[in-house]
Amino acid sequence: MRDETRLLHTAVDEQPFNALTPAVHRGSTIVFPTVESFLARHTQFYDGYSYGLYGHPASRNLATQIAALEGGARSLIVPSGMAAIMVTNLALLRAGDHVLLPDAVYGPSRSSAEKFMSGLGVDATFYDPLIGAGITALMRPNTKLVWVELPASFTMEVQDLPAIAKAAHAHGALVAADGTWASPLGFKALHHGADIAVQALSKHIGGHSDLLLGSATVASEELYRRIKDASRFLGLGVSPDDCFLALRGLGTLAARLERQSTAALKIAERIAEHPSVARVLYPPLPGDPGHAIWQRDFRGASGVFSVVLQPRDDRHLSTFIEQLRLFRIGASWGGLHSLVAPVQLEGARTVSPWREEGPLVRFSIGLEHPDDLLEDIELGLDRYGFHREAAAE
Repeated sequence: MRDETRLLHTAVDEQPFNALTPAVHRGSTIVFPTVESFLARHTQFYDGYSYGLYGHPASRNLATQIAALEGGARSLIVPSGMAAIMVTNLALLRAGDHVLLPDAVYGPSRSSAEKFMSGLGVDATFYDPLIGAGITALMRPNTKLVWVELPASFTMEVQDLPAIAKAAHAHGALVAADGTWASPLGFKALHHGADIAVQALSKHIGGHSDLLLGSATVASEELYRRIKDASRFLGLGVSPDDCFLALRGLGTLAARLERQSTAALKIAERIAEHPSVARVLYPPLPGDPGHAIWQRDFRGASGVFSVVLQPRDDRHLSTFIEQLRLFRIGASWGGLHSLVAPVQLEGARTVSPWREEGPLVRFSIGLEHPDDLLEDIELGLDRYGFHREAAAE
């Protein structure tokens, strides 16, 4: 055997190697032992391996874990949370169909409905996220899908999923729920009436701000095949390395969420009393408008909450955020490091206008010591309030 050939045909050691971590198989091409098995490879599309784009051991492993956490029949792993939203839309909606979305929905999801799905002939209606069973009035004969987000990722409204699902199902529509805020540990959408549960695995489940993945979990094999088919036609595949990182994140998810949500509640309770704060938006707070539904439907929380500051001009808001020592400015959440993000809602809502006068800021609490984070925020609020009082004088 010549060297050039030997380089490609090195013997593989197939002795068992048992470790606590899953193996990572990198490969685009799946090889088959016989012509017959090769010609029948497409029969493996839903449950086996036919080509690397359509699944590999790491993605199958992660999908199995997520399905079990969500309490669903099957999960599909896709490249991002937004990909999970779009593959659901494209699998379930056709020209002439109608979809309902909450007015506080994730911004890119709103944009996709207005600028992309509309071009495919799908009509979207936005509804008050607190509509509950009243969504019946918005249902049409061609309404095929209703989206919910629990809670809204900036304004933290907690939707009544059981009431919405009951109304949607009575009119023959499916319900898709984005439950990324609390992860499947804190909220199991399928148990409360949703047909599809979507997660941005990049956030809590990844847990380290170093991967992009999403999942769509369904209650039936038929729905799984519809969404899996759409992912094939869209060419959606995921990296085994990213799936490995998500599997690693699952191992510490419960410990991280417990610490982050405990710290967030402590911080939220304290800063709610600060004179620079008009409102704290965090469903676990007893005074939060969504607290009763959160208590009823959720098993846990997360470290993500928003704060409405007393009115002040944008210059002082920027100073408040930029002078925080321990919070990085970023749009995501669920990682080890604490984040802060200013929220701009102008023009983002059309049905339920945001009526708070002061600026809105979202915090994601990481794994730093909660007292250090609290001191950092309180010092920033003191500075913000000092500037406000000085201007009033």
